[in-house]
Amino acid sequence: RIQMIWQNFRIIDCTKASAFVLGTEHPDFCEGKDAAGANSAELFETELIPASISGVALERLSSIHSHYFGGGFERVVGKKLRAFVTERYEFDLASGRVKAPQKLLNVLRKREARELIGEELDHADRVKRQAMTKKKEPIKPPVFAPSQVVFDPDVRPRYASTKMQPDELEERGGGFDGKGGGKGAMMTGLF
Repeated sequence: RIQMIWQNFRIIDCTKASAFVLGTEHPDFCEGKDAAGANSAELFETELIPASISGVALERLSSIHSHYFGGGFERVVGKKLRAFVTERYEFDLASGRVKAPQKLLNVLRKREARELIGEELDHADRVKRQAMTKKKEPIKPPVFAPSQVVFDPDVRPRYASTKMQPDELEERGGGFDGKGGGKGAMMTGLF
């Protein structure tokens, strides 16, 4: 059923989701073999343009055509495929490859270059605007040295006389195990 539409009515954007069939009031309306030829040309261009100067094999175009149209090219369009291709595109007999016309490729390249330059200018303009408009920064607190008022349970206070912490004092004593420390002999075993 779909292949009947391809063969008999002109379809615009034939391989895209936005494809539509032209009605009788449209100025490009055609039907029958004329429509099939125009649909074939548009279908081939969707393959030839991305291939650029490398081109596409004639057999590939034939298989694509039979996939969409459901039949041989000559039966649907009324011409031989090779004659149709040489009439509209550049066909290399030695390699058997079909290329889009150089004029069409040049036009598409210029259009793409224009679009890329436009995108680059838009990007530069956007970056310039962002640099010109500064964002409001949140108010930062004044910079002071950190105070010792903040309580930290892991840090023990220093002794004022020695500037050492209690753990450091305990480690310093040679043989001093932290008991007593008064004058006199040590009395062991009294208790």
